Amino acid sequence: MDCIVLDQGNTSIKWGLFQNNILVEVGKMSDEGYIRDLRSLHSRLELPFFYSSVRSEEEQKAFLSSFEFCQLIPANHFPKYHYTSGTAGKDRLANVSGATLVLGASDALIVDFGTCITYSIAKNNELLSGAITLGAQSRLRAMHEFTGQLPSLQLAELQEPFHNSTEGAMLSSVNFGIVSELKGYVEWAFDQWPNIAVVFTGSDATYFAKQLNYRIFVELNLTLIGLYAISCANES
Repeated sequence: MDCIVLDQGNTSIKWGLFQNNILVEVGKMSDEGYIRDLRSLHSRLELPFFYSSVRSEEEQKAFLSSFEFCQLIPANHFPKYHYTSGTAGKDRLANVSGATLVLGASDALIVDFGTCITYSIAKNNELLSGAITLGAQSRLRAMHEFTGQLPSLQLAELQEPFHNSTEGAMLSSVNFGIVSELKGYVEWAFDQWPNIAVVFTGSDATYFAKQLNYRIFVELNLTLIGLYAISCANES
C-alpha cells in the first residue's frame, strides 16, 4: 500500500512516504511550522495519510479536525501489551510492530533514544515489559536548569569516564552513564532470552550503538515502519 504515515511526538511530527512496501522518503515538521508543511505535503502527495500521536485526546481531536485528510490509527489496532497498570505509549507499540516486520524475531529488546530512553521487551509482536529513563539531552538540560552555574551543553562523545573540567565531567556523566546503563539492560536481557534481538532506534541510536560490543540492529525509522505495518494490517 502506498501511503503517508505521521508520527506526532511531544515536540514535532515525523512522516514517512511508503511506496510498494518500501520507505522511500522521510521528513520532520516542527510544532511552529507543521500546519503549513503538512498541507504542502498533502498537495504534493495525494495519498492516504495515517496518523498516530502520543499527545492528549483533546490535541488529537483538534489536529484531526484541522486536517480532514488524515486518518487516525485506532488504539485497538496496535499490538497488545501486558501491563499491570498504566498505558503503553503508541510509539513503543509501533516499535514492536516495526521490529517484528524488520527482523521477524519472536524476542526483541527495543531501545528508543529520544527525550526519554525507553526499553521494551517484545515477544511475538506483543509488548511484555520495559523501562523508561531520561535521554541524553534531557540529562544535560536538567543539570543546567536545576543548578545555578552548570552550563548548557550538547552531547559529545568522550573516551574517559573522569575529567578535570566542568564540561567534561557533565558530558562524561551522561555518556558513560548511559553506556553503562545500556550494558546492564542488554546483559540482563541476554541472560533471560539468549537469542533475543537488540534493536536501537531514535535520534542517538547510532551514537550509542557504536560504543557497545554487541550485535545491534539500528533502524532510525522503526516507529514509522511499525505504524506502516499496523496501517497495512488493518486496511487489508
